[in-house]
Amino acid sequence: MRNMERGQTLPPAARARVERNAARRAARKTATEERGLFAVRFWLRAVLVALAVGFLALSLQWGEGLPRALYAGLIAGAFALAAQIALRLLQRRAARRV
Repeated sequence: MRNMERGQTLPPAARARVERNAARRAARKTATEERGLFAVRFWLRAVLVALAVGFLALSLQWGEGLPRALYAGLIAGAFALAAQIALRLLQRRAARRV
């Protein structure tokens, strides 16, 4: 008879545990919503990756001369940043469908 349902009444300890868990879930949900789609951590990582890609492109084109290498670095960095933003948007869209 241990596992029998008790109906609507729960023991005080179980009720308190359920309320604590519900409060934790609500706090986690609001913390996630406050961060928004693009958090500071995302921007920091995205800019650093874009800078690295841009520097790599600049380094690879350095033999062609400064203007061409600079343009290649800027374009590669912009594409890297755009790709990261697009992936973030696609991840958010896929998460909503599940």
